[in-house]
Amino acid sequence: MNYKNILVHIDDRPTCVSRLEVAIDLAKQQDAQLTGIYIIAKMYFAHHRAEYTARADKMRKLFEEKAATEGIKTEWILVDCQTSGLDLVTALNLYTHYHDLLVVSQTDSSSDDFGIPDNLPEKAVLGSGRPVLIVPYAGHYRQLFSKILMAWRGGPESCRALHDSMPVLRRARHVRVVTVHGPGGDESYLSHSADISLLMSRYGLPLSCEKRVSGDLSIGDLLLNLCADAGVELLVMGATSQTRRGQQTLGETGRHLLKYMTLPVLMSH
Repeated sequence: MNYKNILVHIDDRPTCVSRLEVAIDLAKQQDAQLTGIYIIAKMYFAHHRAEYTARADKMRKLFEEKAATEGIKTEWILVDCQTSGLDLVTALNLYTHYHDLLVVSQTDSSSDDFGIPDNLPEKAVLGSGRPVLIVPYAGHYRQLFSKILMAWRGGPESCRALHDSMPVLRRARHVRVVTVHGPGGDESYLSHSADISLLMSRYGLPLSCEKRVSGDLSIGDLLLNLCADAGVELLVMGATSQTRRGQQTLGETGRHLLKYMTLPVLMSH
């Protein structure tokens, strides 16, 4: 089964181009409709609305032209937070509920945010209820995810990530499943067996499964190193959460990857 409707966040940041390229390539591979969503954040001065509307029109034209070049069917959503009463994150998560996958960019803290919250990727993973594909802010990634590494640790998050990513896993040339034993110990590592291999082999996936010990490295760094060494094009993982200072945040590994990712990462929570 393919993804049928992919949602990509469109904005004015330089990262939008690489994010859109990945979304277009994936929509073409999956024979999916691609929906672009542009969200106008709340403004301090109402007279700025015309400027933001003009920016939205410009980005819509870019979105539709690039998608049309690849023969992809599109839809456009424009949300004005001033009139809708929604904040940007809530609006994005709300519309993601009605799509199979969301594509966003990693936050580039060194560039102008154009009103986009720094924690947008994290809030989308935790609040959208759908798998989120995060594209690094640096570089271009015009590939079809033929080599995939899946971080498996058991539990509901890993199971969700496995089934959410099945449309891309089934098209891969090789899927490498890695269970990592962290510095503090991990019960799921000890219970890891051939069950995950058996399950995935029933789908006819070209896979290998292995265990690793992170040692002095963090789990996030180990995963990124494994991806770099093997030329992996996509990292798939279940995203755990925790409560910090009364706020729900991603677990340590998820936050680390959002900060230091060097390849697209598909997260499910």
